[in-house]
Amino acid sequence: MKEMNLYIDESGNLGTGMGRYFLICALEIDSNIKSSIIKRAGRVICRFKEKNNIPKITELKGFRLQDDKRNELLDKILYKGIKVRYIVLDLKQTTMLLKKSDDKNACFNYLIQLIVKQIICEMPEVEKINLFLDNRSVKIGNRLSLKPYLYNKLVLEQLETKTKVNRIEFEITYLESESCYLIQWADIIANSLYKKYNSNDASFYKKIKPFIVFESKFPSRNFGK
Repeated sequence: MKEMNLYIDESGNLGTGMGRYFLICALEIDSNIKSSIIKRAGRVICRFKEKNNIPKITELKGFRLQDDKRNELLDKILYKGIKVRYIVLDLKQTTMLLKKSDDKNACFNYLIQLIVKQIICEMPEVEKINLFLDNRSVKIGNRLSLKPYLYNKLVLEQLETKTKVNRIEFEITYLESESCYLIQWADIIANSLYKKYNSNDASFYKKIKPFIVFESKFPSRNFGK
């Protein structure tokens, strides 16, 4: 079975007054190397904390990192086998669509779906996609809706346009980010990419770019205008 793993986190806020952009980042890791990457993630985070006298129980967050420490971590995180996918939303162009919590849940699901859809287009042989998300960044109602939403959009709806449709299993796991080092990696990368859009600082984007396999701006027609 061809199986793919996505560790997902975001930077920004799906609301007004918190910056113009909202970015979702997914670290794509093939199941063949998943166990070794998980071990590496733990070593990188733990050694960084020890070197910088950070308590073991303190979770690393991208927005708290100074530039030199961010670069130090990115040099360790950006490792062979790591692929980065991200989509950035222009809130100025979509504010009218995000007035209610249900609107925000729907938007979050839609952006995740765009990332997953691209994987399926690139790898039609994939049979299972595991998504790991930060428990604190996903609303309770959204946890119940994401899995059926992905199946409806990416499997059932394809029956109307394609003669052959592969059944794909979606497994959604919600984790506490402080106990999942790969979600912490996704947070650091998401925040580093976010700086390109929110602070006009592309220095970290340039470091990450060789590992980016998919990037998208939404809505594409009016993004940044």
